Amino acid sequence: MVKKIGAAAMAAMLFMAVFTGCKKEEPKNKSDEPISTFATLKSSEGEKVFEDLEPLSYKTVIEGSDYNKFVFEFAGNSCSDKDENVMVSPASLLFAMEMVGAGANGNTLTEMSNVLVPGASNEEALAFAADYYKSLSSDETKTIKVANGVLIREDIGGTYYEDYLDYIKENFDAEIRVEPFSSETVNEVNDWVNDHTDGMIPKIISDLSPDTAMILMDAIAFDAKWADKYEDYDILEDCTFTNSKGEQEDVTLLYSYEGVYFETDKATGFMKYYEGDDYAFVAVLPKDTSITANEFLAGFTSEDYKAFLDSRTNDSVNAFIPEFSYDYSNYEIAKMLQEMGINDAFDSDKADFSNMSTDPQCISAVIQKTHIELTSEGTKAAAATVIMTEDACEIETELPMTVRLDRPFAYMIVDTETNTPVFVGSVNSVTTVNG
Repeated sequence: MVKKIGAAAMAAMLFMAVFTGCKKEEPKNKSDEPISTFATLKSSEGEKVFEDLEPLSYKTVIEGSDYNKFVFEFAGNSCSDKDENVMVSPASLLFAMEMVGAGANGNTLTEMSNVLVPGASNEEALAFAADYYKSLSSDETKTIKVANGVLIREDIGGTYYEDYLDYIKENFDAEIRVEPFSSETVNEVNDWVNDHTDGMIPKIISDLSPDTAMILMDAIAFDAKWADKYEDYDILEDCTFTNSKGEQEDVTLLYSYEGVYFETDKATGFMKYYEGDDYAFVAVLPKDTSITANEFLAGFTSEDYKAFLDSRTNDSVNAFIPEFSYDYSNYEIAKMLQEMGINDAFDSDKADFSNMSTDPQCISAVIQKTHIELTSEGTKAAAATVIMTEDACEIETELPMTVRLDRPFAYMIVDTETNTPVFVGSVNSVTTVNG
């Protein structure tokens, strides 16, 4: 699938995984004999998944699974008990985790698949992630750009299975390098992040543990102009936004007349397309004026999202969007993923990445940083995520509806073919810049 979009909004997502060793007595599922070739990923029936994995459209998997359950559980957990503006990219987290998952086995792999693509088998989850990645990276206009990179510590480079590395290279275009790790590796990682987020996230890590074995990085860059440009008279200066604390903030509101309206018992909203109509900004304004955008998203499920999409009508709507810009840092993703059901991957005694390397490994930390700017021209955003492991329908109306985003609201940037959110965020304040 080739996405054709203009070029005035930009969002980038990076996912980086750092692998170090978990100290165990013996590798799982390995004999005492040295292994010189890759033990192909096998299903419970013993089928060779890497060799026999059938091509599968991510749209087909979405129809038969509940990927959006993961999307909104991840977004909701990120918003829970937070006051600041939040933005996450489930797509980047999916790609990186499934690249890791390709090297997992047994219950470790099953837990990851069940959380990331609920309702899909391990094989379907892997095929889904690979095809979803290809659907984004095949944009010939380069409006959406996806980059992946892998750094492996030189002294243990020989412990990684060639077939595993070939798999992530062929399916995720991962650039793989083996080199000594040092303080310069930190600079190399940060430079990679800076380059692939167009300078919006200049730094993601400060140091590396001596046990770091592999660093896996994924970046998504999204850049699209609004399909219908704002004229000067559509840009309303000196307006007011009531933030989550009830305080008045000065804001510039962007007015447009849109043709897609949503309304459920929980929220109203609209869809505003980006140039090319392949992507759109979906605004979700809670009906309950007493809650913040984060409180709303924390309780917003995939079922709520489906009901919201199903409420779509072609009613005209007066749409007001505030210009806003903020950064967000999330240092609790590892804990969230554990609460969502991925446990073994973080447990040095249970983690099974035996299809990745002969060196036992487990995930020890996951961090994500994001940045977004929405203006009259479009949207710019960037995100970076780090994973660390250790060795081991239409209706006519007389008057248009109005959705005025002048108080806390949620939003998504979605692929309009499937309405799958690439980014999910909240705006509680338009003047506060998160740290």
